[in-house]
Amino acid sequence: MDIGITLGLGGWTVLVVGSIAFGAVANVLMSPERAYDWIGDAIAAGVGALIPSELVPAWRAAQPGFDGLAVLPALLGGIAVGALVAAATRYLPEASYDRRPLGA
Repeated sequence: MDIGITLGLGGWTVLVVGSIAFGAVANVLMSPERAYDWIGDAIAAGVGALIPSELVPAWRAAQPGFDGLAVLPALLGGIAVGALVAAATRYLPEASYDRRPLGA
């Protein structure tokens, strides 16, 4: 069983640019509370795209491919994981470890 990351420079470029684009689009569409929420969305989309494209051997042969990147599994995984993290960062309440009541 061959498990490894075989992306070329073009594949990494597509993965990084696509992840940043996903973070930017999520930032525009979901009106975040913090200016840096897009970074978490972009990282989640990148990891979500990398895992099905590179670490699941059965999906590596999926076509079309670009410089070692299985485009369709990467696209579906990136959108799914990125959207999940984007929704979680916007809609789940933030935890507070402080026992004092919040002031107005």
